[in-house]
Amino acid sequence: MAEFEIFHIIYLVAISVISILFIVQSIRTRQRVPIKDVTFEDYFRAWCEHHDVKTPIEEIKGPLRPYLKSFFIVGKWYARLGLSANKVSVLGLIWALWALECWFLGSGWILLGTLFVILSGATDSIDGVVAYLTGTESQLGAYYDSILDKFGDILWVTGPIYFVLSNPIVLATYSSFWITTIILVGLFATFFALIQEYCRARQQSLGLTETKPVIGERISRLSCIIIITASIGFSNFFTILNPSLSFINANVWISNYIIPICFFSLLGLAIGSLIQINRHAMKHLK
Repeated sequence: MAEFEIFHIIYLVAISVISILFIVQSIRTRQRVPIKDVTFEDYFRAWCEHHDVKTPIEEIKGPLRPYLKSFFIVGKWYARLGLSANKVSVLGLIWALWALECWFLGSGWILLGTLFVILSGATDSIDGVVAYLTGTESQLGAYYDSILDKFGDILWVTGPIYFVLSNPIVLATYSSFWITTIILVGLFATFFALIQEYCRARQQSLGLTETKPVIGERISRLSCIIIITASIGFSNFFTILNPSLSFINANVWISNYIIPICFFSLLGLAIGSLIQINRHAMKHLK
């Protein structure tokens, strides 16, 4: 326990220093790059071309349009602040580091971690908007963005794993076998998700530029992590405010079951995605 306290202090100091240095450096080096005078429709059309979507944007239905439009609005705000696309990508990793710190702090802090997870996941789309609006799109930027995203994925799942290993409610409910199983499921889900991303990158390097959306895209993984963090965060917060029997029982149920449910869901999504993306390769690669 003492060793963890030392680690926690070092971790907290490190990410605090990193955050401060990033803010100071961003303010000092920010550039007022001219922003393109484009509409969301222009960006939507460019996004579809970049992702090899052949359907005309007027015929695209569902949540994709409002989803991208929200990021377009936020990305324009980031661009006006003078943040480059690369800095936005780094900011996503910093948010993920703070999300993990909220798990270390525990109790009501986990609810705050939900906000950091959302901010971290959002930068995956916002940095592309900033690059488009400022005309700073580059292969190097896309390369580093992809790498930072993978670190973010690992940090997202580390917090819930720490919760399983340290929460007295969970430890009192499950045997060591099931604790190990839950952790392994979370780790394998993350591992398969990273393999999925590698498969897609490898296909593109072999000339298969047309990408196939799969059920386990990053937004699906992000949604599962948000459900975990928000459920436990709200449960802890309301139990602290009102420690009645009903809230305590709800907190016990959520603490015991929400992480295993979401971890098994993540594993299923990852396996399904691997099957989809490899079928796509077998169909188009010779």
